[in-house]
Amino acid sequence: MSDFPTRILDLFQAIHPLDRVPRSGYLLRGVADPESVAAHSHFVSLMALLFVEEYPGRFDRDRVLAMELIHDLSEARIMDIPMPYADAYMSEAKDRAEQAILEDLLKGFPPHLADLHAEFSAAETPEARLLRGLDKAQMMVKIIHYEREHRGNLAEFWENPKNFRDYGLECVSDLFDAICRRAGKDRPR
Repeated sequence: MSDFPTRILDLFQAIHPLDRVPRSGYLLRGVADPESVAAHSHFVSLMALLFVEEYPGRFDRDRVLAMELIHDLSEARIMDIPMPYADAYMSEAKDRAEQAILEDLLKGFPPHLADLHAEFSAAETPEARLLRGLDKAQMMVKIIHYEREHRGNLAEFWENPKNFRDYGLECVSDLFDAICRRAGKDRPR
């Protein structure tokens, strides 16, 4: 096993592309130069931090933030696969591939780190449900900004109820309602 500094350097070499991996759902809908996976992860991390601070004791702060930082790392190798296509053609295969990639990327680090992705995918814990909802909420916030900048054809995002899944958390549902009010759109149910 290599020493810790070498493992860090190897990991960052492997995930280096994340700042250039575009969020492909936006590309497919005509958004030139969309946010990267790294930018998306940064914004969701900030959103998660704000939520755990706003709702103290409701979510395990360390677990939420660690899970958020881990969950998209596999996209450095598998790229960003848009939800409609992943759901229609890949379903569990995508989750399995991402888990295997994370386990490989995080080899030499504590195994529980890679396990956070499995927890995120299962969406059974409050922390995973929060992040799954915030992952979608950040996307919809970005849609507001892209639409105001007249970038892309994004109307279908507002029509898909899966883009507003709150995972049974009222605090996330309230955020989706605020997003829709800000955009002047009805929330699909």
